Amino acid sequence: MKKALVLLIAAPACFVLAGVAARQFNFENEARAICQGRSPKVVARRAHGVLMTYTARSESGQGHDLFFQSSSDVGDTFESRQRVNSEPGEVSDHGENSPLLLTSPDDSTLYAVWNSRDARNPMGSHVRFSRSAAMRPSWSPALNVNDDLQPVSHGFQTAAVGPDGTIYAAWLDGRNRAERQSQPAGHHHGPGKDFTGGTSDVYLARSVDGGRTFEKNVRVASRICPCCRPAVGFSKGRVIVAWRQVDEGDIRDIYAAASSDKGVTWGAPVRVARDNWAINGCPHVGPALATLGERLYVAWFSEGSSKPSVNLASSNDGGATFSAKRHVSEGTADPTHPQLAVTQDRLALVFQGRDSTTNKGWGKMAAYYREIYPDGSLSPLVLAGRSKAGASYPTAALGMSGRIFVGWTEGGEGGTQCYLARGRSEVAAVSQR
Repeated sequence: MKKALVLLIAAPACFVLAGVAARQFNFENEARAICQGRSPKVVARRAHGVLMTYTARSESGQGHDLFFQSSSDVGDTFESRQRVNSEPGEVSDHGENSPLLLTSPDDSTLYAVWNSRDARNPMGSHVRFSRSAAMRPSWSPALNVNDDLQPVSHGFQTAAVGPDGTIYAAWLDGRNRAERQSQPAGHHHGPGKDFTGGTSDVYLARSVDGGRTFEKNVRVASRICPCCRPAVGFSKGRVIVAWRQVDEGDIRDIYAAASSDKGVTWGAPVRVARDNWAINGCPHVGPALATLGERLYVAWFSEGSSKPSVNLASSNDGGATFSAKRHVSEGTADPTHPQLAVTQDRLALVFQGRDSTTNKGWGKMAAYYREIYPDGSLSPLVLAGRSKAGASYPTAALGMSGRIFVGWTEGGEGGTQCYLARGRSEVAAVSQR
């Protein structure tokens, strides 16, 4: 059974930059939810295919499940949904702790990663994984990515597929909290002095057989902000993980570490930018990583300057050093939750924020979009979509022929709903200034 969609449009935006072809963005209008649920994640890799996962109430009425739907007409209609998770009602999805949808480099295989509740241990959760053929979706029995069964949190998961097809999953892990509490001051696995604010570790596991198995978990860093999702990226033949560190004085800045042996061992953490954001609590917003060409980009949120901003920095040496940060959320109020999406020749940034000129900066949350080009220049920021209740946790996917897909979650009287805004990035027919 297919379901019709009504999606979102914003006015086109044109620009010209020296040395960069002018681009024009056109998004749909007249927003309407595409399904009941939350956290839509979209992949657009085939000529006309759009693939999507989202979380919704379990059909049994107990707990939540992760569902998959596909479209063969660029999102006009979607096929009937399939449940991804093996154990009904196990999916835990809140804020940064949402499921992910990935593809293999040749687009033949789909990968889903999510957080599950541990029915035997109410205080525990696990990172779960399933795989499916892309052309005829049928999801494999789920397996645990974390290799311990302690009744602690393993969540706020992220994942990425390397150029050689190796799958890397990273998450925030609570298995060593008791160990740290017993250590004398100054003994830790992360930067800064001893303190109590960072209660999690970043762990990583890799799969070299297409997700059939995952190898032994490796600890990347400690003293991590406990509810800010980490990020995984690739550059210069290295694997990079980024996260929000907790330093002395509750300073919560973004750090990154790199591995030159495909995640087996990790170098010393490097601070991406010195925001010096002091906050006694978890901001629930982690960094995002993506690579265009060989330049690695990191986007993140901070209030270190006493003004909320989404920031962008880059690295040309595989995460060893980073450029000065740029504020990339100009003209918005309360910007947060940045995400990056990339194809071979395009890199996009999406985040939620309010129009600073509407209702004195207190308008509804909306999804904002811009692109970053190979020379590092930025397109102007444009509105990708808004609707009555306000957008939260937007994500983006880039398709062929300049297609753009932006999804987000909205609340309402009937529960949460998934929205999708389609657009195009096109070369504008304007003269060079």
